[in-house]
Amino acid sequence: MAFAVFYGLLLILSWNQVVSRTPDGRTVLAFWHTYGDEETSILKEIITEWEKKPENAGWAIRAIRLPFDGHKPKLRTALTVGLGPDMARVDWSFVAELARKNSTVDLSEFGFDKIKDQYVPGPLQTNFIDGKYQGFPEQTNCLALYYNKTMFRKAGLDPDRPPKTWDEFIEMGKKLTNSDKGIFAFGMDNSVWFSLPFFNTFGAKLISGDGTKCLLNSEEAVKAIQLKADLFLTHKIEAGAWRAGGTTPEQGFQNQLYAMILSGPWNLPKFINSKIDFGIGLIPAGPKGTSSNVGGNNAVIFKSSKYPKACYDFLVYFTSPEVQARWCQKLSQIPVNMKAYDLVKFEDKNLNVFLEQMKTTVGNPVVTSFEMLENVVNPELEAILTGQKTASEAMRDACLKVETKVLTQ
Repeated sequence: MAFAVFYGLLLILSWNQVVSRTPDGRTVLAFWHTYGDEETSILKEIITEWEKKPENAGWAIRAIRLPFDGHKPKLRTALTVGLGPDMARVDWSFVAELARKNSTVDLSEFGFDKIKDQYVPGPLQTNFIDGKYQGFPEQTNCLALYYNKTMFRKAGLDPDRPPKTWDEFIEMGKKLTNSDKGIFAFGMDNSVWFSLPFFNTFGAKLISGDGTKCLLNSEEAVKAIQLKADLFLTHKIEAGAWRAGGTTPEQGFQNQLYAMILSGPWNLPKFINSKIDFGIGLIPAGPKGTSSNVGGNNAVIFKSSKYPKACYDFLVYFTSPEVQARWCQKLSQIPVNMKAYDLVKFEDKNLNVFLEQMKTTVGNPVVTSFEMLENVVNPELEAILTGQKTASEAMRDACLKVETKVLTQ
């Protein structure tokens, strides 16, 4: 254990290579990030542009790349020993933990309230922790409905009209399913995050606004999860893709065994290369209309930074409409700034559907550890599908576990 801590400290020291001034006298701001190669290249361009502005002549951004899978423990260790960066790009689910450890800056200190409305509401809400905005939306995605046009044609369905409501989804699903041939209308993941579109279309909240109560046992939440379970249990149009050892939604869609799945824009290149004739539709509407969940990353400023205002100014520029439009146009990503939407023109019409879906997203549940929430609730979701519990029983039991194990963190 001692060796692991010592080794971690050595790594942090090597990342930091503490340089507070550039040769020309600029003050260095450390920005830890997890971008890929192409993103890093564009980031460097944006940093250079920002540094060239006369008002930023005294600052230099030092971008330090970390592997995404390891960024949380590295940041925890660095902050613990006082060697953290000035700012960092982090997974959306990590902001609550950092904020509740008193590590992040409340952006209202620098006037964020005046500009917050320009950001897409769903991603913005993942930064709203205990009444304060603790970070910027920085990169975002969501789930939408992928559907196989060839399978729609074979079932006598309009290949250019995906289901608009859950009722239509079920009706079309019965025509698309041929269980004897191993072909199903739908393949689904069965985790909390992948279930959020179902909850959201029913207007169900998982956690109360003050973060003290689990609401999974509400009437809306039970109806939402019952609908999802019934796709497998009652209507028999779902393949059981969620089962251990089952064909995953992505594999099943790629192999044309599943006519529809919920997935994000990250799978567009894979499915295009597979030569599947597919389309993208909005999440089928429930009582509260269409809606989706939020993925992606946020950018936070640490209280340990001596220069939080300069960091704030950089992140405002980085997420500004013009910069966001250029970033997203080059990388085929979804803007976090609403004002960038009119500036982005994607050739891939499927990306435009994700742009539209993004506007309907609802902020994800705010908990200190989303991973722990998944670990506690996912088994209860599976208990419904395996017939061990009713939806009401499972959601009741999930709430008890969430309130004792998750909300006490």
